Amino acid sequence: MSKSNEWVIRWFSDIWQRADGRLLSEYAADPFSFHLPGGRVRTVSHQEYLGYLDIWGQRFRDVKFTVQDIVNEGDRTVALYHCSAIYNGGWAKIPARKQQVEMTGMVYFLRQNHLITTCRMEDSSFDLYQQLTRYLE
Repeated sequence: MSKSNEWVIRWFSDIWQRADGRLLSEYAADPFSFHLPGGRVRTVSHQEYLGYLDIWGQRFRDVKFTVQDIVNEGDRTVALYHCSAIYNGGWAKIPARKQQVEMTGMVYFLRQNHLITTCRMEDSSFDLYQQLTRYLE
């Protein structure tokens, strides 16, 4: 991973994994646009985003992210990631069983003046649902 991509690694390890507000202010505009799977878009302040990450961190514990690939083009960056965690309950009304889960996804970042202004995430939510419920089995 090149030194110029260290911010991407830290986005996953320090911001998504640890909800580090200090680094969020170094990496993202306040507010910034966050696009979720399914086309939902939210303009979120740092405080709102950290609140979301706190809730996510309550539902998924022992989170470990691995960035598998990073592609840069100008102010645009795409990162492919893998995440493992222990499901702790509270997502989609699925009861907790302290179950190990695996998630994958792709995040698109648009930066202006080295700050993220737009973040688009596509993830494996349906596969996560399948892991927790065995819906299709």
